[in-house]
Amino acid sequence: DHPAFERRIGLVETSIGRMVPIQTLDMQDGDPLRVCVERYGFLPVDKAAFKGEIPDIPRLVPFEPFAYYIKRKLYLHNMAHAICAYLGTYAAQTLISEAIDQAEIRLMVQRAMLSGARALARVYQMPLEPLLEHSDDLLRRFGNAALKDTCDRVGADPKRKLMPEDRLVGAALFCQQAGVSPAWIAVGIAGALYRLLGEQSQMQSADRARQALEEIAQRPSGDPLSEMAIRLYEQLAGGRPLADLRRLAAKLEADGAPEIV
Repeated sequence: DHPAFERRIGLVETSIGRMVPIQTLDMQDGDPLRVCVERYGFLPVDKAAFKGEIPDIPRLVPFEPFAYYIKRKLYLHNMAHAICAYLGTYAAQTLISEAIDQAEIRLMVQRAMLSGARALARVYQMPLEPLLEHSDDLLRRFGNAALKDTCDRVGADPKRKLMPEDRLVGAALFCQQAGVSPAWIAVGIAGALYRLLGEQSQMQSADRARQALEEIAQRPSGDPLSEMAIRLYEQLAGGRPLADLRRLAAKLEADGAPEIV
């Protein structure tokens, strides 16, 4: 009875932000079913999907519109995690905790999260301060050496991460739509392109990177976001230091802002 099901049963969407590392033998400690996780333990859920009274469960966070939390997870947490991984790999860092400890990487990840936070605050009319606090907490969590999370794992499958609605291109477009420069997120797009072409054993070139954006991210030739990402990619393809990448991203952000307000 479909109507009765709709009246009585709520299918409640959740957004899981807790990070779980690959379980090593040391973590299993003799028990293959043992799972080690970070201490973070909040569970946002779709408040509108409940039928009847919402259960009082510690750290359960009922919220609506729930799209806010879905985008916060994808366009803040996942986006920043991926950028950290790609820049970490470029800087010859193995672990995410090592990568985020590099000053240049930390700054660029932080600026990307600020862009995502500003866009979320504008679109959903939410206060910015809690989003900034969440960003600071993510930086701390990325630095958790006990997780032993690798840049290789977090940055895996760059093709998927370059899809139009995924954590990088999706976040950049979301920022554009909110009137926020996507320059710092484009750093991550550049990093994903660099890894993608490397994994495909292709020569690193702007033409190949631009073609990948057209085919995977569905960004047409001459698209402003694509051109921004390609300029940043050229820094990586040319073996430039991360400081040069950071300076270019800052310039691209400034070029899109008025000189006098």
